[in-house]
Amino acid sequence: MDVKITPSNINGTFYAPPSKSQAHRFLICAYLSGEKGIINNIGTSKDVFATLSALKSLGVVCRESVNNNGEVVFEKREVINDNPTVNCFESGSTLRFLLPVASALGIKCTFTGTERLLSRPNDKLIKVLNEHNADINGYALDGKLTSGVFKIDASVSSQYITGLLFSLPILDGDSEIILENDVVSKDYITLTLDALQKFGIEITKIDNGFFVKGNQKYKFLNNLSVEGDFSSASFLLTAGAIGGKVTAKNLNYNSNQGDKKIIELLKEFGANVEIKGNEITVSKNERNAFNFNAKSTPDLIQIASVLACFASRECKISGVDRLKIKESDRLKGIMDFLSKSGVKSKYLPDELIIFPSNPVGNTFNGDNDHRTVMSECILSTYSRGNSTILGAEAINKSYPDFFKDFTLLGGKTNVLF
Repeated sequence: MDVKITPSNINGTFYAPPSKSQAHRFLICAYLSGEKGIINNIGTSKDVFATLSALKSLGVVCRESVNNNGEVVFEKREVINDNPTVNCFESGSTLRFLLPVASALGIKCTFTGTERLLSRPNDKLIKVLNEHNADINGYALDGKLTSGVFKIDASVSSQYITGLLFSLPILDGDSEIILENDVVSKDYITLTLDALQKFGIEITKIDNGFFVKGNQKYKFLNNLSVEGDFSSASFLLTAGAIGGKVTAKNLNYNSNQGDKKIIELLKEFGANVEIKGNEITVSKNERNAFNFNAKSTPDLIQIASVLACFASRECKISGVDRLKIKESDRLKGIMDFLSKSGVKSKYLPDELIIFPSNPVGNTFNGDNDHRTVMSECILSTYSRGNSTILGAEAINKSYPDFFKDFTLLGGKTNVLF
């Protein structure tokens, strides 16, 4: 699907879609409990579907409905004996979270997914699992994880750490996770710890990692509802900051989501920001330059790059190198769409300098990346002349209703199949 974007101003109110990061975590914890319970507001993103589909392959018995923006009713977890294939599609979270979980349960199975997913770096996670009897060959599991000391390189992905935090509590003995090198995306680990706490799991922080007591039992203590997603909402809120007034509902500013830092970034840019309960309103005011450290929030880098195009002078975004190993090479993608829009940028080691100008419309490649497509849409909305985004269906990975919400706020689109 290709989409033509005509310049416009974005104004109005929308409901933030569910946080797929929190949905992944709630679903996996519910699976590990094996108990009855309900999770509401999981949404319809492809990534969350990937996790739910994988859990069904691994034995979860549940039913889904469209109530409450996607409701999952868990019944039980069955024992798996038939060596299933577990398809993670394009979801890195699904693969990296469930590899350790399946290993801890001793489920013999084979994980698969898209070529891009399986080419992303997972070797260090597999290595540490194999050091503890997982017996993983490629993505085929044939062993059962044992407790101990797990030393993991924390500079590649926080998803490795989350996968271990899910799995180690159910092992027979106590374990430690030792974090080596600088930890990236720390806020996602906080989100994991919050989910674990909600399911009765105790994790103790130590100087260089975590102590995890074994023989714990996940408990479905309460029915849960997934929060609205700051990461997805960031695109339309940024549109408000550049040239309109936008209100996002269903956003909890007290959330543990790291991507709520978009609000501080928009304030630094000079936008008016008003927070009332679970509503956040952003409107155009000043357009100040900014320096943004995105080491813990890499999913905000693309939309921060768009915001920088409209600042009063050059902006610096640091922590960008990890973008090379995302759904696409996002760093290359950013520099490509900036260049096509007439905006100059300069790459330095782990930094991107963006020199604002008056962007022009063009034809942009979505790179099969949901965040690239949404960023290009906001850039195109405030550019001179029409634009076309190729492969715009990539939004389905995280925010299937993005163009619907964009249009309701005054965005002008024309779908070109």
